[in-house]
Amino acid sequence: MKLYVYLCINLTIMEQQKLSEARKAKGLTQKQMALKIAMEQTTYSRKERGKSPISYEEWKRFAKALDVTVEEIREINNSSNAKNENCTFNDSSIGIQIVTMPQNAFEIIVKYNNKLEEENAALKEQLKGK
Repeated sequence: MKLYVYLCINLTIMEQQKLSEARKAKGLTQKQMALKIAMEQTTYSRKERGKSPISYEEWKRFAKALDVTVEEIREINNSSNAKNENCTFNDSSIGIQIVTMPQNAFEIIVKYNNKLEEENAALKEQLKGK
């Protein structure tokens, strides 16, 4: 499952990069953005760089400040994304993250995970026989 969590983390970082791009597209500095959302500039910077988690409430504040929808600043690829609530993890150092990922990527990961579980079960059976 390390690959699965790694993809979730990478997609979260990609979302935060999208936030940076949206801010820059509006011609705002990090300091100006932080002022608009009543947040310390250092705190905002950590969130934008993926060093601190972003709650859904914060995503809403960011979207309002940028005059876009939450979906617009969180969307990674307009053509094939589907919200997948199964792509979650819980790590006390970064909190719970729910991210958007392409449905086909999720299906590939599930198939790969199932194949690994089957191989693991087969190897366990082989070891029992020896």
